[in-house]
Amino acid sequence: MAEQKYPNLFAPGEIGGMWLKNRLAMAPMGLMGLVEDDGLLAQRAIDYYEERAKGGIGLIITSLFHATSDYEPFWVDKDRYFPFPRMDTERAIERVNRLADRVHDYDAKLCLQLTAGFGRVANPKYIRSGPPFGPSPVKNYWLPEVTLRPLTTEEVEDTVAAFGRAAGMAQLAGVDCIELHGHEGYVIDQFMTALWNKRTDKYGGETLRERMTFPLEIIEAINQATNGQLPIIFRVGIEHRIPGGRTREEGLELLNILEEAGVNAVDVDAGCYDIWYWPHPPVYQPPACMLDMAELAKATVKNIPVMCVGKMSYPTLAEQALAENKADYVIIGRGLLADAYWAQKTQQGREDEIVPCIGCHEGCLARLRRRSLSCAVNPACGDERKLTLQPAKVKKKVVVVGGGPAGMEAARVASLRGHQVTLFEKGNRLGGLLIPAAAPDFKGDLALLRNYFERQMELTGVEVMLNTSATADDVLSLNPDVVFLATGARAWLPPVPGVESPEVRGAVEVYLDPGLIGNKCLIVGGGFVGCELAVYLSQLGRQVTVVEQLPEVLDNMRMVHPNREMLLALMSQYQVEVITGATLQEISPTGAVVAVNAQPAQTLAADSVIMATGFAPHCELFNELFNKAEQVSRLGDCLKPGKILEAVWDGFGRARVI
Repeated sequence: MAEQKYPNLFAPGEIGGMWLKNRLAMAPMGLMGLVEDDGLLAQRAIDYYEERAKGGIGLIITSLFHATSDYEPFWVDKDRYFPFPRMDTERAIERVNRLADRVHDYDAKLCLQLTAGFGRVANPKYIRSGPPFGPSPVKNYWLPEVTLRPLTTEEVEDTVAAFGRAAGMAQLAGVDCIELHGHEGYVIDQFMTALWNKRTDKYGGETLRERMTFPLEIIEAINQATNGQLPIIFRVGIEHRIPGGRTREEGLELLNILEEAGVNAVDVDAGCYDIWYWPHPPVYQPPACMLDMAELAKATVKNIPVMCVGKMSYPTLAEQALAENKADYVIIGRGLLADAYWAQKTQQGREDEIVPCIGCHEGCLARLRRRSLSCAVNPACGDERKLTLQPAKVKKKVVVVGGGPAGMEAARVASLRGHQVTLFEKGNRLGGLLIPAAAPDFKGDLALLRNYFERQMELTGVEVMLNTSATADDVLSLNPDVVFLATGARAWLPPVPGVESPEVRGAVEVYLDPGLIGNKCLIVGGGFVGCELAVYLSQLGRQVTVVEQLPEVLDNMRMVHPNREMLLALMSQYQVEVITGATLQEISPTGAVVAVNAQPAQTLAADSVIMATGFAPHCELFNELFNKAEQVSRLGDCLKPGKILEAVWDGFGRARVI
């Protein structure tokens, strides 16, 4: 039986008297776009959490809820609160109760995460009424010229009382558990950390126990308000991994203090905003990247469960973590954005049907700018009710040209809705640019995505024609009602002398065959394609230089801060030389001529010059087929070169409505 394959993951558990049907929990993640202007949960948020409960997760840990909104800077005006939910008004009880009921329908439990706020990590663009507050007058992370306003002793005491009131309302709403938001350098964490807590009142001090007065009073206030009936989980980073931040030794001492204070479980990770690629691990992090933190916690606490997090959405690995007693519970975050049914598919032995998180942060973190949580590989995430696939009223013949992510997603969705689908792919395997992109070991999650799509073609009955460069006649011979063209893009090359010479290689062909190039490599283009290639080649022992025309490399990754920072760290680790402000003037068999920051041109010697200068749409079939079928649409890169999110969302969106 499938259940026997993962006996530890699907064994029941208990946290502070709260019975759980399995050892799987959903991590708390921000609810951008799923909260009303008054800070109450929108129906979309309830649908979002219900879908994960329906998918088999035993414990849903919500996004942070503000215990009090009196001091938080995320106000638009008196009646509009953005973008996080609040638990400081009785009006919140009805929405949270509705959520609790829906989660309980699936025999899952609901844990409400309570926060004291952001403090030094409050983004200044959302600050409406002066500087953000915090324990001490330290510099704001995003805007160092802004100094925090320190809370008075009376304001801290009021905040402590607010946690008690919020927990009492949560209990009335039917919540099963409270998690305290004590990690990643948010306000509770700031109080516990000497680097950010310079107070001289009762909430400060030289020792860790003195600095923990604030969270310890919060724990006491919650227990008093709920008569000790709501279990408390404490989310904490064992170490910050920055100079002056919490050390591992102090983190383990902190765990002992929390256990003495009566918390019922600890949810442990590492890092903070200053090294964001730990608490928000990107694709470059290895699986189970913070399991060592849980293992340390297990060896430290005596009688309370330890919950592990950090790229744990690999079934065999998650089971092994529990089997080897490195953790008691597995928490999955963005893996549940990608696939709400991760638990159910794992339990049923359908692991090859799991939509993998690819660690891109494009659909979750980057969508802060669009105020709407979602997922690059699951467009329905965050809008489940509206975007649930419906059977087509009229079944049609659909032809897809191109077997990359856009084409395969369109084929998958169209077939699931009942259409007859044929897919042409000119290569000998499906995947498109996922194939070269997955070549480095640190991009292995993209290989999982390619495998998932290939499996979906089998399961949904899509007729796949490999090794077929489809012509217009080939397409029209099938008498299609709908044609989706997903033929990808061609490499764009700048118009400079020598760029067309056979010695010049493209990034894609080098990913596919690094043997094509010599030892000393010059990569032209410092976007994520060129920089990832630089790290990959450096790992293979090549000497790599990246030249970029802009003042900084990775300018196209600024909205995915953890990914950008980790990729920069990897480039530094592998000694990739970076030259910015460089204009390419000529390529020769021995290297390239560039002008740097308007200085006289210089020659950079290289055995191989590799172009990573972007892509241009490639779709010659469109004009040949337009108006010859009921609908002809371009998808993905052949419409506009972009990232995986744009490809998948194009395929999903167009196929959803035919």
